Amino acid sequence: MIACCWAQEASLSPEQSVTTQFVLAENPQIDQRIRDLLNNNVTLFQHPPQKVKLAERRVLRSSARREIAGLLATEGYFSPSIHFQADPTDPAVVQVNIELGPPTIINNVQIDFGGDVLPNEVQESVQQQWGLPEGEQFRDEDWGRAKTKAVESVMEHSYAAARIDHSEALIHDAQADLSVSIHSGPAFHIGELRIQGLKSYQPWLLERYHPPVQGDLYNRANLLQFQRDLQNSPYFSAVTVSIDPNPELASAVPVDVTVKERQKHDVGLALGYSSNTRARGEISYQNRDLYETAANLKSALRIEQLRQIGYLDIYLPPKSNGYLDSFGVLFNRSDISGLLTKTSSFGAKRLLTENNVERRLGLAFVYEQSTVSGGDKTHTKALVASIGRTWRAVNNPFDPRRGYILQADVGVAAKAALSDQNFSRLYGKYQRWIPVGARDVVILRAEGGYVVARDDAGIPEDYLFRAGGTNSVRGYAYQSLGVSQDDGVVGGRILTTASAEYVHWLNDTWGAAAFIDVGDAADRFQDLKMKQGIGTGVRYKTPAGPIAVDVAYGRQAKKVRLDFSIGIAF
Repeated sequence: MIACCWAQEASLSPEQSVTTQFVLAENPQIDQRIRDLLNNNVTLFQHPPQKVKLAERRVLRSSARREIAGLLATEGYFSPSIHFQADPTDPAVVQVNIELGPPTIINNVQIDFGGDVLPNEVQESVQQQWGLPEGEQFRDEDWGRAKTKAVESVMEHSYAAARIDHSEALIHDAQADLSVSIHSGPAFHIGELRIQGLKSYQPWLLERYHPPVQGDLYNRANLLQFQRDLQNSPYFSAVTVSIDPNPELASAVPVDVTVKERQKHDVGLALGYSSNTRARGEISYQNRDLYETAANLKSALRIEQLRQIGYLDIYLPPKSNGYLDSFGVLFNRSDISGLLTKTSSFGAKRLLTENNVERRLGLAFVYEQSTVSGGDKTHTKALVASIGRTWRAVNNPFDPRRGYILQADVGVAAKAALSDQNFSRLYGKYQRWIPVGARDVVILRAEGGYVVARDDAGIPEDYLFRAGGTNSVRGYAYQSLGVSQDDGVVGGRILTTASAEYVHWLNDTWGAAAFIDVGDAADRFQDLKMKQGIGTGVRYKTPAGPIAVDVAYGRQAKKVRLDFSIGIAF
């Protein structure tokens, strides 16, 4: 029912002007979402107080009724009661009182399929994923979204020309009967690959990223994966992969691939600061088409206060089986916690990424010279074969809020193969993100390592363990937890650390955190002391990941330290 009560108008002439402002009256039945919908879309609610003739005011009320009723119908309220009443404290203000009436509930849903005979699993998928089931409140936005998702579910398979032939929502007695008819169109098959924008590279490079195979049934998920793989490669800055969903092309639809190549050469300069290794400067060079072979060369020279690194890596084009091979050299000098090390290494690695799993095989030769403050200089070498795997299942790789990452690595060296010591190195790390409420998150982390060997003599420091610092045990200096030797700290054969952190996001950019870290590194289990760091910090979101600035108190060290980091741990 739509009604209007306004006794004050009886004594006024239709041509008389009165100051008027329409406002939505308070009503606990109307939630904030509906209030915002009305306030932001009803024309009269946008106007400031203004002089209008009495006859015009009646026309405005009639127009407002139609607008309000139309907006509430989109929310499933088809029988509202709308009253206009002068505010007893301010006659210029007209209060609009609304009783929503009963919401419209979905009574029945009928989905029919036409065109080619769809496989049962496709029909069942559409039925199961239908977004507006029986018993739910009808809303026009949900109705439109459900129809779009239903037809897209058909298109995702082999029916790129699927469309909605007919849809109807019959409203009666606060109930809605919904019917949708989806026409599948013909099944599409992959035709030729049409490439545009390729200048520096040969078409065989795209073949290495598993394009859709000519003659196969079209599958939109496969096309999107091909596009993502090309986009994530070092060669292209922009990629689009698409087809023309014209039913006449269904027997062999061409796949259009448009790429924009990245610059062949990149030179980078960077300045930064880390609480682990302090101030740094870096110069880097990249060549994405070394000797016109599509090999990707990456190199850099990084000077930090506590560490200096130079490296050169060459990544070969991916193989047809998905493997990515690389090899390179690295020179590293560090002076941390009383241990000076100079390391030269050469290595080769094979990487395979399938879905959320990364598999690694590696072989590295390491020659290391180390000197403990107040001790003697030692020389060690090792040829280490390694195998590793990482499982990633997070909702956002740069700003995870839900999911986990698990990493496991094993390395083996033998005296019979250019090494000073027989040893096996085991390492694992697990991190989980647990959402809390609308924004907050709990972050749990645990890592452990163990070197199987007679003792640590002859094992390079790179393959032993130290703890402390950002992403380890905050409140303690970087790599300050380990085995005390002379006036310094060297690596041990055992590592264990754990962390629990709660992050409360104040808005989309800024957050506050509280955490506790525990951990230690030692040569024997009985020597592990499990040092504790407790603190709080500030978080700031950036496109590269959240920046973290933490103040931590090391309970055993009885010192307060500032820790700074950017990005997720691994």
